[in-house]
Amino acid sequence: MTVKAHGPSPVGMSGSPRAFAWREVAAVAGLAGALFLLRLERYEIGGDELYFVAAGHRRAFGYADQGPLVPLLAALSDTIAPGSLVALRLPAVAATVAAVVLSALIAREFGGGRGAQVLAALAYAATPAAVMQAAMLSTYALDATLTALLVWLLIRWVRTRRDHLLLLAGLVAALDFQVKWLSPVVWAGLAAAVALVGPRDMLRRPAWWLGCALFTLAAVPTLWWQHANGWPQLAMGAVVRAEQLSTSGGVAAMPWQVLLVTGPMGLLLLVGMWAGLRWERLRPYRFLVPVVLLGLIGILAAGLRPYFVVGALPGLFGAGAAYLAWRGAGSGIRAVGLAATGVAVTLTVLAVVALPLPESRLRPTDTYAQIDWRSRLFGPSGWDDLVAVTAEAHERLSAQESADLVIVTQSYWQAAGLEYFGRHLRLPAVYSPNRGYGYFGPPPDTAASVLYIGVEDPSTGLGVEFGDTDELARIDRPLGFPGVNRHVTVWLCRDPQLRWSTVWPGLRTLRLVDGTAN
Repeated sequence: MTVKAHGPSPVGMSGSPRAFAWREVAAVAGLAGALFLLRLERYEIGGDELYFVAAGHRRAFGYADQGPLVPLLAALSDTIAPGSLVALRLPAVAATVAAVVLSALIAREFGGGRGAQVLAALAYAATPAAVMQAAMLSTYALDATLTALLVWLLIRWVRTRRDHLLLLAGLVAALDFQVKWLSPVVWAGLAAAVALVGPRDMLRRPAWWLGCALFTLAAVPTLWWQHANGWPQLAMGAVVRAEQLSTSGGVAAMPWQVLLVTGPMGLLLLVGMWAGLRWERLRPYRFLVPVVLLGLIGILAAGLRPYFVVGALPGLFGAGAAYLAWRGAGSGIRAVGLAATGVAVTLTVLAVVALPLPESRLRPTDTYAQIDWRSRLFGPSGWDDLVAVTAEAHERLSAQESADLVIVTQSYWQAAGLEYFGRHLRLPAVYSPNRGYGYFGPPPDTAASVLYIGVEDPSTGLGVEFGDTDELARIDRPLGFPGVNRHVTVWLCRDPQLRWSTVWPGLRTLRLVDGTAN
């Protein structure tokens, strides 16, 4: 079925697109960036952000759960401006603003004029996805924008046939692989979709294969690290799925989770999906449709995290905005669109201004799903308690007890928090077998005593038998953050029954243990 034109014809495949609405788009992106910058220091530093800093100070080609780029940025900010949350989170804000601009650029590539470009930019800026993306440093913050940039380059190549764009696409995919392991899936999915629905000429271009070669070469160091360490990234898939299902309430609740990512502007996303399937103008770009559909299927059926498809939002917003502008929306559609946009913008501003909520409104956090909502509404907390209690326990030890002492935590959040906030307290070296920390290395075999911090006893939580264990302190604030200052105990453990270098590989775990009932 071919949709008949109801308005001015869009640019032809070889023609020039409309002028880019620099001033209007810059205004939208600038206001969004300023809004997001206002709250950068309002949320306390997150457990993953603490881990990024720790990982970045242990530079490597790869880590158990991600590539090296985000830890490198975190360590750089910690070196230039130690303790500054603004410096730490600036890359996330910059990436979000770039995604706003990319939404407008894609609308332009699809033939959208000034109004369509502004609508696409505003739509992305007013999504909960953008609010979350700009809030904290994360792999998602960079991956979403790099995926959108990759899509824009390929869309632009379809119109211009300028082969340097394919080379740039390969470089962007290579950079994205240093952030998140979704990049090879996206690249391979795009290649398969092009082979299936066209334009197949893309795959015959030497620039495409050179881009593939650059992507492959850039992936070699990380792949080698994974190979040398037993491919922990492959096991992370099941961990991520289990965590997401615990957060969302199961596969049946995933549509609601998607709605929480898109907000009212999900209406424009639906228009974009329709346009991608039925609008003749977008036929040359239909290689994007299978990739988006597979991502949605992965979320709705397999329980993957909803933000895995946020990189597709700029393209869908661009398609939806361009289609509406071309079709000539009637008064009813315009009214619905204005209402949805107004509600989305209002909710975005309110979310940024009102969050995090005051702690006086906190309630006990008893499940993993509640941890997720608590992190969004109140932010992480409890690091001061964790560090203070651990430091007090350490100070009470005699000189003999402190000799050859190390700290071992059950979760990587605890280890990262103690290392970050305790670096001026002369605490012993911190280790953990959990997630990426487990691959930083074991305690030295000379460590005959351990200050163990966990939500379970040492033999259960750590999996090591000791000659003697004593409970020194307990942190269990009724409204505390599980695993940080709730359900946490400090133990002194002496005389490990096995050498750390021998037992450590078998102790490593990838699941975050928080002490809640899932």
